[in-house]
Amino acid sequence: MYSVFYYSEENEDKSMWETEYAREPIDYRLFFLKLIKKLWAFPLAAVIGAILVGGIYCFVSFVISDGYQYRARTIYYVDYAEDPEGKEYEYYNYYTWQELIHTDYFVDGIREGMGSAMTDEMIVNATTAKVESDYRYLYTYSVMGDKQSAIDLEKAVSKVVTSFPGQVKEIESIEVVDPAGLDDIEDISLIFVKRAFIFGAIIGIVAACVISVFYACVDTSVYLPATLEKRFHIPAIGAPSMKEYETNCRHFLEGKKKVGFISVDEVPGNVKEVFSGGEAEVKLDIRSMKKLISQVSADSIVSEIGGDFEKAVIPNPLSAADAFDEIRSCDGLVIIVKAGAHNGKKTEQLIDQLSRMEIKPTAFILAGEDEGLIRAYYRG
Repeated sequence: MYSVFYYSEENEDKSMWETEYAREPIDYRLFFLKLIKKLWAFPLAAVIGAILVGGIYCFVSFVISDGYQYRARTIYYVDYAEDPEGKEYEYYNYYTWQELIHTDYFVDGIREGMGSAMTDEMIVNATTAKVESDYRYLYTYSVMGDKQSAIDLEKAVSKVVTSFPGQVKEIESIEVVDPAGLDDIEDISLIFVKRAFIFGAIIGIVAACVISVFYACVDTSVYLPATLEKRFHIPAIGAPSMKEYETNCRHFLEGKKKVGFISVDEVPGNVKEVFSGGEAEVKLDIRSMKKLISQVSADSIVSEIGGDFEKAVIPNPLSAADAFDEIRSCDGLVIIVKAGAHNGKKTEQLIDQLSRMEIKPTAFILAGEDEGLIRAYYRG
C-alpha cells in the first residue's frame, strides 16, 4: 500500500497526516454515471464477441470439417395401459422419455440397427425424445451430418421405440403416425450458428461488465473535486464550470501576496521546444501530439482567476528540482489536476514530494472536467 504523508502547518508538533489511497472505496454513483456514458461499449462488445465466437465456430464447422447438421423426425401415438384403478399411466412425460431413449436397452438396440457404426456416446448425443401438450404423441429426433445417415438413425430409433410396449406394462401399444422421410428432414445447421453468435454476444457483454468493474477498481483518475479532498485531505477550490468556483477562489486565495500554480499534467519539455522553435531537429511523433492535446496548461487556468495577488506558474518540481525555491517564495500553492487523465499516481507522487519538503498546498483545482458528469452527480 502506497501512503501519502504531508506536513500540517496547523499542528505545532509537525505531525504527518496519512491518506490510505489504496483502500479508497468505489463511488458507486460515480461508477454508474460513467458507465451510462459508455453504454455504447456494451453493444460493441456484444458484436465483437459474436463475431469472434460465431466466426470461430463457422470456420471450425464449415471450413475445417463438415458442419452441416440434418434432423429427422418420427411421430408416434402411444396407447397407455390402465392401472388397477382404471386410470391411464400419465407419468411418461418429456423427462421420462428423454431418459428412456438413453437407457442401455435403447442404445444397444439402436447400435444394432445401425450395424455397430456408432458408439454409445454418439447415439446419446444424436438422439432425442419428447412429448408436448398431448402426452400420447411421442416425437423422436435424430441429428446427423448428412440426410441419409439421419434417416437411417431415425429408423433404428423407431424400431426400438415400437418394441417398447412388450418391455413394460404401462404402455399398451405404440404406433408410428408420421415416419421419417427425406422430404421433411430439417437442415438445422443455422440453429447452431445462431447459438454460437448469441453465446459469443453474451460472452462479450459479460467481459465488458467484468472489465468495467476491474477498471473502476484500478482507475486512479479524478472526476470530482471532492475526490481530491477525500484522497489528500487538501481543500479543492472546484472546477471552472462549477457555480461556486469563483467564490471558492476568492475564499482560499484572499489575502495572499503570491500564489504559485503547478499543473500535474505538465506539457513535456521537448514538445514545448518544438512549438517555441527552440530545437528545430526535435521530432513531434504521434504519441507526443496525443499527449500534448491531453495536457492542461496552468497558464490558461491562471489567466481566468481574478485577484490582486501575484500569480506564478511553476513547473512541476518532479521534473524541475529548482522549482522548490520559487514554491517557497509563494504564500499560496494551487495544484491543477486534469479530470479523468489517469494521473492519480502522478498527483500522489507530487503531494508526497511536497510533504517531504514540508510544503502543504493551499488547494486543488480540477481542470478539463466533464460538466455533464459533475451536474448529474450532484443532482438530487
